[in-house]
Amino acid sequence: MEIVQCKTDKDYEKFAVFFLQNRNIFDDMYPILDTLGSLYVMIEETNLLLFQNIHEEVFAAASYTLGVREDQFKNKHIVFIDCALLKKEYQNTRSFVKGFLQMLKHILEEHPEVKEVQFYAYRHHGYIHRLYKKFATIIDEKEGYFGMQDVFSVEFYKLTTFLEEFNKKQTI
Repeated sequence: MEIVQCKTDKDYEKFAVFFLQNRNIFDDMYPILDTLGSLYVMIEETNLLLFQNIHEEVFAAASYTLGVREDQFKNKHIVFIDCALLKKEYQNTRSFVKGFLQMLKHILEEHPEVKEVQFYAYRHHGYIHRLYKKFATIIDEKEGYFGMQDVFSVEFYKLTTFLEEFNKKQTI
């Protein structure tokens, strides 16, 4: 797996195509115009990552910010994972853990000042919601585009330790 930070027009194009093709992972009825609006905001405000296999095919994408929108991105000790998409055929615990861990290592290399990770999950996405509760604490709730969201928080070190330990158990 290779993680590519979007920097060139070609990278942004790959991200946009992947996001458009896989937008229904968020919700079966994600209208194209709303999807384009989301893409615009992500390209303007977030750091975009592509996850590629050895054939340079994108199988996942994510976006994150340093700081949170609510405080105008001032607190650079918080990384907020805004979006993560994983192709259906890669949606399993092993891929999730390995990808999440690789992404966190990439973020730490780029931003060593990060101490906390925040992300959200829609309540109706039961599996993801239960998974996040295993290693993070709910700190807020808000109405999102597809329903109620819980915002999770966890110390960066605790999350990477949890994922590394989980990864070890999977490879034994």
